Amino acid sequence: MLFNGSLESRARRLFALSISIGLLAIISLVSVLARFTNPPSLRVDLVLIAVALGGAATSFFLFKWSGFPKVTKASEVFSISVSFFGSFIGFGSIVYLSSGVVETLDAGIWEATAGITTTAMSGLDAESLSSSMHIFRSLTQWFGGMSALCLVFIATPISAKDDIASSGYASKIFSRSPMGRTKELASIYSILTVVIFLGYWIAGMGLFDAICHSLTTGSTGGLSTKSLSIASFESAAIEWVATVGMLIGGLNIGILWWLWKRKFKAIGVNTELRLYCIIFLIASLIFWWKLETGLAVLTELRTAFFLTASLISTTGYLTISWDFASGMTAVMLLVLATGAMAGSTGGGFGMHRLLRIMKYLRREITLSYRPNAVRAIKVSGEEVEDRELDKLHGYTATFIFFVAAGAFLVSLASQNLNLEESISLSLSAFVTSGPSFIEQSSVGFEQNAVTHIALSCLMLIGRLSIFPIAYVVLFSVQNFRSNLRGFTRDPVVDS
Repeated sequence: MLFNGSLESRARRLFALSISIGLLAIISLVSVLARFTNPPSLRVDLVLIAVALGGAATSFFLFKWSGFPKVTKASEVFSISVSFFGSFIGFGSIVYLSSGVVETLDAGIWEATAGITTTAMSGLDAESLSSSMHIFRSLTQWFGGMSALCLVFIATPISAKDDIASSGYASKIFSRSPMGRTKELASIYSILTVVIFLGYWIAGMGLFDAICHSLTTGSTGGLSTKSLSIASFESAAIEWVATVGMLIGGLNIGILWWLWKRKFKAIGVNTELRLYCIIFLIASLIFWWKLETGLAVLTELRTAFFLTASLISTTGYLTISWDFASGMTAVMLLVLATGAMAGSTGGGFGMHRLLRIMKYLRREITLSYRPNAVRAIKVSGEEVEDRELDKLHGYTATFIFFVAAGAFLVSLASQNLNLEESISLSLSAFVTSGPSFIEQSSVGFEQNAVTHIALSCLMLIGRLSIFPIAYVVLFSVQNFRSNLRGFTRDPVVDS
């Protein structure tokens, strides 16, 4: 696929390949230079050095060939996005495999996908990893979060001028030029990470752990240097810092920019932000009411806030086992499926989509008893067109389909799982959260090639959104069919 198509399409794919290899080289170099005194691993360090040097040279030459491609269509944005994430996952899996961190290629693909898609799923023992590998994983998630923001605020608006969740926010919050927008996004994302790092450090977390956790909190990635996640630190102060960091990570980053610019009126009329806060508060109160940990009241309240922030932002940090009664599990799945705000690093169905569905249902109920009523659907003062509602219905159906298909595949590959556990695992991967509820139970799931690949596909589709993947699949199928027809066509014989 890399060398198929026109010169322009090949240039776009080479550009995406050069960026992914260059980013992997930067992450590898920083990981080696910033390694601490955790168990050193000569093999890991040598692999990272080789990737840094070889990747930098390869990226340079690929970029010289491709240059900056001109992008004006949605299909071109989708092609670059999928090529970037796919190539990063491919080369990242080789890093995991060659460094000896994993034993099979499918496990490497799983780990690499979890990193760049900001998902807290891993089959590795955190305590056994070297410091350079911890930095590598944390930086991968941090850049994965930045890539998601660039996709929403920079890449998509180029070709989707009518997309309220992306171009609308982008043009009304940030600079109109893509370069200026990139600088503003990088600035506020970096500042947020530094603030979270200082919070962890002041709260008593060690320097190395604070660096890694600040990178995976701001990106809502959720990978930890400890097998028991945040629970390992046994610190109320650290839990509060993580709660606030995760909650902010689930916000539209434009809200933070407005806050910096003191545009409080724009923040006040944002209905998506109101819904985000309402769901957070209601879910926290339900968890506080239903939690039966036997701890003090204020401790249970802190745990409820932490749990809700971890779910709604799709970060995946843990302080307690997620082995609850069925009623609690149902609420947790609903909060997890809803996910974060549009324009955040979090995943999920999205607050903006839930808000539109709620307003659509209200309009339909009104029309059922007042057929002549005219009621427009507005979100944060912006009218939603019927075409956008049609897209929303299609997205909702496809969202449910992918979660169900993922649950079916993992249940086939891991026969110890019941229906609730299969849906939990599939949903956790698709909304880029993790770990699923069953990973903390005594059952667990079989980590084999099928589960690794199935969960990796769910994470990638959930991170990129459904439609870019659908376009690339359809384009590949059509290209394959056209090539097949050309190959099987009878040759013309001169008489």
